[in-house]
Amino acid sequence: AVWFGGWVDNVIRRINEVVMILPLLPILIMVGLFYSRSIWAILGVVILLGIFGSGILSYRSMFLQVKESGYIDAARAYGASSGRIIFRYMIPKVVPVLIPGFVTQVPSFVFLEATLAVLGLGDPILPTWGKLMNDAYTNGALFTGHYYWVLEPAVLLVITGLGFAMLGFALDRIFNPRLRGL
Repeated sequence: AVWFGGWVDNVIRRINEVVMILPLLPILIMVGLFYSRSIWAILGVVILLGIFGSGILSYRSMFLQVKESGYIDAARAYGASSGRIIFRYMIPKVVPVLIPGFVTQVPSFVFLEATLAVLGLGDPILPTWGKLMNDAYTNGALFTGHYYWVLEPAVLLVITGLGFAMLGFALDRIFNPRLRGL
């Protein structure tokens, strides 16, 4: 959208504004109640809404900076096609910033799936930590003193989130040379 501009950029911006207004958790609850509780259906909705989420604004600003670089003008001067400029010159400059961001966002999606499973809207087939906590709650584990049925998956969720966050920060230090000296 940044490269082509015009109406393509305007359409993507309007879709982005609409998606940013929509609350993700209530939409996923509605999908789980009315359509399917499959992890793949929920993942599809998360991906569809995530493509045009709030991150697209920061990625757009990065692409605008790369678009105005001198080597992009040089590529235009020697007659490179739009596809070549986008895939050979623009995307490789932005990917090192995107990868740590994606890895850092993994815990939020893990917690989102666990939240849906605790509410009873998770995939009934897959054994997830959220489903384990839901089963413990419905079987009265907290009232009978079996706290470990709830604490163990909760601690594992926190450790998983912390691990992905630390991996994302480490990748950010590796890919972003300005952070290496800090």
